[in-house]
Amino acid sequence: MTARRSLFALLVICAAGSASAADQAEWHHPGLLRGRDLTPFGLFRLDMLPAHTVDARPGSWAVEVLTAYQNTFVMSDNVRDYLEARDVGRQRLSSGDANAILNMPGDAYYVDAEIGLIDVVFHKRMSTWWTTYLSIPYIAYGRGVLDGTIESFHDGVGFSQQGRDLVARNQFQMVYNIRGARLSQLAQSPGGFGDPVFGVRYSLPEPRYGWDVVFELAAKIAVDGERFLLSTGRDDYGTQLTFQRTWGRHAAYIAGSAVYYAGGPETPADEHQIIPTGLLGYGFGITRNTTAILQAYASRSTVQNAEDLEELTENKYQLSIGLQQRVGQVQWSFAVTENVSNFSNTPDIGGQLTVAYLPVSLR
Repeated sequence: MTARRSLFALLVICAAGSASAADQAEWHHPGLLRGRDLTPFGLFRLDMLPAHTVDARPGSWAVEVLTAYQNTFVMSDNVRDYLEARDVGRQRLSSGDANAILNMPGDAYYVDAEIGLIDVVFHKRMSTWWTTYLSIPYIAYGRGVLDGTIESFHDGVGFSQQGRDLVARNQFQMVYNIRGARLSQLAQSPGGFGDPVFGVRYSLPEPRYGWDVVFELAAKIAVDGERFLLSTGRDDYGTQLTFQRTWGRHAAYIAGSAVYYAGGPETPADEHQIIPTGLLGYGFGITRNTTAILQAYASRSTVQNAEDLEELTENKYQLSIGLQQRVGQVQWSFAVTENVSNFSNTPDIGGQLTVAYLPVSLR
């Protein structure tokens, strides 16, 4: 926990050091961190980005570049038992190992991968209350750049390696057999463009009981059919409601969304479901244009009813801590995200960086 506590302590010290010098001028609060779910079991579904809650002038436009990178190493208990019995040291999975996992009785999975995401989002303010946007994602896959750092951290604080020491580092390998949905990939995928997301956002003209309110509708459109590790080949639809309240240097956020997920490679072919997600956030103004933010994320897993895989099917819980700053017409944020429960269905750790260009100043 040393590195994470140090980061948190740094933010607290910065906030405390600036509090006494702060005046009562207007504080800029850009909203929740706009990070997307990067878990392997849900990466290709529609995930509603937290909405901006600060109004811009009618007719204005903006462009965002959202980047994120995360490391995931998860496996089911039966796969761990198999790897321990294999007793060959730190060897990568072979095709024979993959076949053995795919043919295990019951459900089984193994994921050792790093995932990078770049989302380019174009916003257009149509009127005082209505905004439209288009998001174009690019997905890239890595081979364990963070493996050594994570293992050293686990050793340093006395955490279990969760099976990392049973296989080779710096690999991209996925083997999956859940309820008849099967895939095997033992080499790095080249990646590519994912499905675009179209959305419309409505902001209430006046706060309600002191809260700014934003309502949003969005659709992920499968423009080129199913593509391995890039698209489910199906359209998803979602809605989101966001509340923001600010008082001086403080800001509080509540967001909830529901997404119709039409299914994907990790679910049986005829399965679809509604996936709810909730977000809570607190922002503290370090300076007028610099904010520290703590954000909690909870969502239901896309995988349900898997035999003997309770942790995979349990809800996903993640915590993010970061900084946001507005400098002229540019707004940026940086955050670190960590899973806090049910470690076999969420990334171990990830980072995100967002840069937005806002040609027309906010009101």
